[in-house]
Amino acid sequence: MKSNKFFLLIICYIPLYVLSEYRSQETSSLSRINGQSAITWIPSGGRFGDNLLSYSKALWLSQKYNIPVLYVPFPYSDQLVLHEQETMYTPEIEQSFATITHLPSSSHYHLHNNTNTLYVSHWKTEIVIDWFNQEFVEELKKKIAPRSPIEKIIIPADCISIAIHLRTGGSFAADTEQEKERCPLRFAPDEFFIAQIQRLAKIFNKENLYVHIFTDHPEPAILAQKFNNALNDPRITIGYREQNNSHKTNVLEDFFSMMDFDCLIRPGSHFSRFVQRLGKNKVVIFPESVRKKPDGTTIINVINMKTRAHEHERWKTKKITIT
Repeated sequence: MKSNKFFLLIICYIPLYVLSEYRSQETSSLSRINGQSAITWIPSGGRFGDNLLSYSKALWLSQKYNIPVLYVPFPYSDQLVLHEQETMYTPEIEQSFATITHLPSSSHYHLHNNTNTLYVSHWKTEIVIDWFNQEFVEELKKKIAPRSPIEKIIIPADCISIAIHLRTGGSFAADTEQEKERCPLRFAPDEFFIAQIQRLAKIFNKENLYVHIFTDHPEPAILAQKFNNALNDPRITIGYREQNNSHKTNVLEDFFSMMDFDCLIRPGSHFSRFVQRLGKNKVVIFPESVRKKPDGTTIINVINMKTRAHEHERWKTKKITIT
């Protein structure tokens, strides 16, 4: 009977301890805000790149108006530095503000840092970030960085390295055939990537090329074989993850690995847009627009090629029309 009582005591004790720690953190967060206004956001429900964009918009307004961010956790955010450095949003903290203001979709708004207002942005809110603002980008690099060491892809030496972000949808429920038709730039076809590898092979015509396919495709070996058959170039070596491939595996490992490659070929995806913004790539190629063919299908007709000598240099952009 005594052992049963002890067991019940332990069950009751643990939640009280956790609750005590949570309340302590919440009190600390309230003291850090200390009557200021703040900015937070309503999550879009999207994938990692979409959540990075929501956070980046809030950080931009935070720095512009000198107010703190109330950070909304999202998948994998607990593994990033921002999880340690930003004040976490809670419903209790929200109640401490005198006013709650939801920002409109348009950019016609102004934030005040001393009115004890909690400003809330939506994913549709027009917040234009100046991605040429190096000070902001450097701050973002510090926040969107791994808290612990991450096992990244090993890039072979003595070659030009090319990262391919090839999004197929994997088993992600939202990536339906209708969504792929609605957002053709996000799901660029294999032929687009093959053509851009060939383009880079002509530019770097004396070097060996290592191409790594970062994808949510469940069987990346099929893609690698298709690429090898189409390229048929002894200077090009194709690499990929051989196991556990899906839209929810190796997310951070792939994200931070792609930043270290010389070149990046990406679709219209926020995931690899942030690789471009925060990484060390010197060449980035991505599709800009599509046109409809007579049979109703779409084809990419304009691509962008961005180049720079090093990660702190401003990008130079060249538009290429595909006939």
